[in-house]
Amino acid sequence: AVFGLKGVRIWNPEAIRAGELLRLSCDYDLEGVPLYSIKWYFGDQEFYRFVPKESPPTRVFPLSGTTSVDISESDDHSVTLTNLPRDMSGHYKCEVSTDAPLFHTQIKESYITIIEEPQTQPLMFAGKLKYIKDEPVKINCTSYSAFPATNLTWFINDKKVTNSTKYAKTTAWVTNEDDGLQTSRSRLELSTHGEYFPGGRMTVRCESNQFMLYKKYSVIELMDDSPRLAQMISPTSVLRS
Repeated sequence: AVFGLKGVRIWNPEAIRAGELLRLSCDYDLEGVPLYSIKWYFGDQEFYRFVPKESPPTRVFPLSGTTSVDISESDDHSVTLTNLPRDMSGHYKCEVSTDAPLFHTQIKESYITIIEEPQTQPLMFAGKLKYIKDEPVKINCTSYSAFPATNLTWFINDKKVTNSTKYAKTTAWVTNEDDGLQTSRSRLELSTHGEYFPGGRMTVRCESNQFMLYKKYSVIELMDDSPRLAQMISPTSVLRS
């Protein structure tokens, strides 16, 4: 039978907030062959090494900025990083090597995003709050200063706006700021229609989110100001005895 290194796999979060801990795990099956080393890389830069034959078995290599390895929370399968800024977003790699006689090596990598949340909820602006039937409506929503840019989603009367939403069109764009943060903007355009004004009111919500870590929203309420037909009152018959 042929034995050797199999099943190398990285376990990690898809994203974390800047400043939080990042714990990376690397699973592998040596199939009875001795381990030579575990090495972790950010991009091509090695930052942690575990070699069982050495004393001590762990070695740490400096990373830029405030990020450091917590050795007390790192071993032959896992490594923990602290104080990660957003520029530590990127590819993290685990390299597993077996000892003699096979000297097998496998590398697996995973992309992790370090987010910076917006400091405020999204801001909405509508030119006016009262509309008549079929009058065009334009509403802008802005989510300032985040990394990466937040996703903006529209809801009309609690129903998500999609490409198939009648009378509705959305346009989204992102602008880069000088400090590396990004601002998301989106515009909702629609022809107002009676079905959007149950009870004469329409609620519009703009939701801003980043991965599963951040979600905030703003809401405005628009009113149907269409002319009303005068109510016709039928004459009442008066019965005389």
